[in-house]
Amino acid sequence: MVRRQEPCSKRRAVPGVEPGGVEGDLLPTGPDQSPAFSEVLVATTWECNLTCSYCFVEGRSLSPFREKMSPGLARWLVDALDEGLPDAETICIHLYGGEPLLNLPAIRGMLDRTRLKPPGRFQFAITTNGTILDPEVFELLEAGRFQVILSLDGPSHIHDSFRRTPAGKATHHLVTRFLRTLRSRTGCRVRGSAVIRSGWSLAEAECYLRGLQVDAIKAQAVRVPSGHPCALGQAEWAAYFAHLDQVGDQVIEDVEHGRMPRDDRFSSRVLQLLKGVRRTSYCAAGTTNFGVTPDGTVLPCVLLDAGENALGSIIDPPETWRSAGRAWVAGRTPEPGCADCEALPLCGGGCPAISPVCGRDECEMVRKNCEVAHRIFEHFSDRPTALLVLAGIT
Repeated sequence: MVRRQEPCSKRRAVPGVEPGGVEGDLLPTGPDQSPAFSEVLVATTWECNLTCSYCFVEGRSLSPFREKMSPGLARWLVDALDEGLPDAETICIHLYGGEPLLNLPAIRGMLDRTRLKPPGRFQFAITTNGTILDPEVFELLEAGRFQVILSLDGPSHIHDSFRRTPAGKATHHLVTRFLRTLRSRTGCRVRGSAVIRSGWSLAEAECYLRGLQVDAIKAQAVRVPSGHPCALGQAEWAAYFAHLDQVGDQVIEDVEHGRMPRDDRFSSRVLQLLKGVRRTSYCAAGTTNFGVTPDGTVLPCVLLDAGENALGSIIDPPETWRSAGRAWVAGRTPEPGCADCEALPLCGGGCPAISPVCGRDECEMVRKNCEVAHRIFEHFSDRPTALLVLAGIT
């Protein structure tokens, strides 16, 4: 099956839930919102076959264990989520890591178990570096009809400058081959994902991603502390924010023509404004969204350090980690300065995993996204139903 590349103006993203955080998803669930959809970030392994210098996971104490998740635990996880999230109509298992495709037995175990559940009860997503070309990979991705978030920063000279193997070998050619194979052998929805860092702008990355055969694109600033060699400088941040305004203009144009934008980073917040609700938290971590580490530790989010945020184990009675999640949410306090921020109703107080790492840079980026979302919403104030296309409703 070979897909013909359609012009950007005619390509429509497949309606559905985009996993992986608030920048690209639909309206997130929370303590005061519909729990119909739950997302669980599952790290089947912390191992990775690349050594990306800007990696958000590597070097953090996300887990003291390096063992891979066993197929038996993977099957148990499906049963535990099915029992523990009865109020969710759909549960998305989003495989993360590490590189999740280094643990195919666990993925197969999950897929086999979900076949025993009612149709539509489980969906699958995966964030991958796209360097593993084993035929079994594409068999499993097609079997689960995965939504694939594929890391591909830019052309080879950009991508390979940071995304190399431990032996220093380039990987761009592997990722582009992975994408071609994925498109020819599966019906998976694909999101091209690029990291913006010093020397590589949002405008350049978006231009590159829009030329790929992907359904949606995601290009965001690197998550590193200020002073890191990859961190954006002051002028680069100014250019980043200016291009966010241009992305907002493109969203307005797409909605005017009844198209779902390929860059949907503002969709969640625009739909939130349309619904007229206020975020009480940045995301639904600890309520309808959770994380699970390779050894089965349950966290509010898999990107949080396990030592101080563990809610229990996936083999515990589900009410154990559900009640611990509610207590974790209740015990959170707003970040300094949040109470007086005009973006708070759309932000919810900052990501508990990323904000401590990136500090003010992350805060300013989220605030700008909220500002652009308001502008998009206000543009359609006289015909708000036009915005329903952002939720796949035409």
